[in-house]
Amino acid sequence: MRGFRWFALGVVGLLLVGWGGFELYHAQRIYPGVTAAGVPVGGLTLEQATSRVGEATRGLEPPVLQVRAHTRTVRVTASELGWQPDPRATAEAALAVGRTGDLARRLGDRFEALRHGMSVPLKARVDLGVLRARLEALANSVKQPPLDAKLVVEGGLYVVEPERPGFKFDLSAAVAAYEQDPTRTELELLTVNLPAKVIREDLQPLAEQANALLRPLTLVYNTGQQVFSRGVPTREVASWVSFSGGQVTADRAAIAATVRRVARALDREPADARYVLQGDQLVVKPEQPGWKLDAKAAVSLLEAVLFDPRRTGVNLPVVPAAPRVTAADLPPVEELQLLAEASTSFKGSSAERVANVAAAARNLDGYVVPAGEEFNFNQAVGDISPENGFKEALVISGGRTVKGVGGGVCQVSTTAFRALYQAGLPVVERNQHAYRVRWYDPIVGYDAAVYQPYLNLRMKNDTPGPLLVRAVAKGGVMTVQLYGVPDGRKVTVSKPTILSRTPHPPAQYIVDASLRPGQVKQVDWAVDGYRTRITRTVVSASGEVKTDVLNSNFRPWRAVYLVGPGTQFGGRGGARASR
Repeated sequence: MRGFRWFALGVVGLLLVGWGGFELYHAQRIYPGVTAAGVPVGGLTLEQATSRVGEATRGLEPPVLQVRAHTRTVRVTASELGWQPDPRATAEAALAVGRTGDLARRLGDRFEALRHGMSVPLKARVDLGVLRARLEALANSVKQPPLDAKLVVEGGLYVVEPERPGFKFDLSAAVAAYEQDPTRTELELLTVNLPAKVIREDLQPLAEQANALLRPLTLVYNTGQQVFSRGVPTREVASWVSFSGGQVTADRAAIAATVRRVARALDREPADARYVLQGDQLVVKPEQPGWKLDAKAAVSLLEAVLFDPRRTGVNLPVVPAAPRVTAADLPPVEELQLLAEASTSFKGSSAERVANVAAAARNLDGYVVPAGEEFNFNQAVGDISPENGFKEALVISGGRTVKGVGGGVCQVSTTAFRALYQAGLPVVERNQHAYRVRWYDPIVGYDAAVYQPYLNLRMKNDTPGPLLVRAVAKGGVMTVQLYGVPDGRKVTVSKPTILSRTPHPPAQYIVDASLRPGQVKQVDWAVDGYRTRITRTVVSASGEVKTDVLNSNFRPWRAVYLVGPGTQFGGRGGARASR
């Protein structure tokens, strides 16, 4: 018995010595049975294992990562992420087998490696910032923000459109998972549900309150002379309703839009009394009163009516609009005297330009400027549009001579300006043309450009009575005469002084694919630049002298030609136009 005991103690001692030797040998070595990146590294030092793994993974093709986000999958090559094998980190992971955790865990891992083997995956270096950016791009293309329930109009009533929950993705968890195993070929972005903030039950009471206000309305527009009515259907009344702070409110902008539509349809501008030609005689055409909707009061009224479901009809606030000039303000025709007149020639104009000159002259003829008021050319001729008889002709716009509605109207404004200027009226607004226009020669710098709504011609009537403007376009000559009550003033307008002259630049040729080869079409004409000055002297009946100057600065203007593709032009041998 005693011998067996000594034998057992000996065996235990040998085992302990053997285990101690095993541990001592593997103190700086990887335990047996461990493979790293598929390479056996048991018994190797960290440096040896790093070298062995490095040799095995040299030239290794980076894996392709399949990333799934909800219903969408994208491929991301690991090389995009700066993927590189990390033999050192792989060897360190192999060395850690059997050395981490509590004693039971450490012993268990060592025995498991000896009995069945343990595999450590390849570690890799990646740019997690690039990975996160790619995942964010994918997540943003798929994520679904929650949609709150909202109130919409259907069939003339408010109904609640139900909410829709949304979702986003947990990017941090996905990045952490890939960081743990950069050799993986699949990665899924887990969804995070996002509930809507406003649900159907929150809005249903508001829908019921709003629907209680909806009904058709009749708007009555009474001018005192005529009565008009306009129906407002339920769906339009519904547009007047808005919701704020959990309450039904009025949408004043929508109500104002309804008011503007009514005003556009029914308001009437007053018409001033003016002189018109009947046969060969000038007679006075009486004024016409107008009326307009008081828009501010109408909006407030309709807002109040909206919240009073008993009311179905509304009398709108309509106010009279008086003309500026009445027949009583106009002196008899026989008392008017010719104060000044001017003429310009438009002979050789295109048919469209002739039509525009005639239309503007017709609208201007008979225009009356009350004493102390302004001559306003754009107001006198009205809207320059096809609806008012104006046609497309050449105009100056955007630094080019191009076709535009109303080309030629400046013939009338220039002629009117010359008559008004020669009558000694103060200039309020006058704009020159961009370049010298041949229609107004030979007098340079004595023109007035108009371009609605930006450029206008305005002059102050400082005479003791109203002014009558007569405008006649006949036989290629535009004539404007100014009649009024003379006050004894004497006006002298000098000839223009040329302060400087700038030669025009060379012609420009532009290829136009719509033209045939060899075809040339001129669209702008060359003219030199000029700086000019005209001096006006006005001597009043009392002898007071006033002098003013009219300065103009015309840009030099190049000729522009459109040419067909391949067209040659210029000097010897020609040259090709380029686009």
